[in-house]
Amino acid sequence: MKVRHFVLSRYVEAALQHAEYERDENGVIIARVPNASGFFSQGDTFEEARENLRDAIEGNVVIALQLGLNIPQIEGVTIEEHDAEALAA
Repeated sequence: MKVRHFVLSRYVEAALQHAEYERDENGVIIARVPNASGFFSQGDTFEEARENLRDAIEGNVVIALQLGLNIPQIEGVTIEEHDAEALAA
C-alpha cells in the first residue's frame, strides 16, 4: 500500500496560481485550472469564483485520496509516495 505525502494548503494555493478566469455570455465568472480534471467552478464575482474553485480543488483532492485515484500534478508541488509498510517500521 502506498501513502501519498504533501501539504494540501500549498497544493491548493499552487493550483489557484495557475487558474484561469473568464466571463461567460451571462456575466458569470468561470474559473478553472488547466489540465486538472474537475478543478473548475463559477461565481458572480472573481472572489466568489476563486473561493468556489478553492472548494472544488480541495473536494476533488480529498475524494481522489479516499478512492486511491491520481491527483493532478501542479507545477511547484511534489506529491511523494512512500510504502506504508516501510513507514510503519
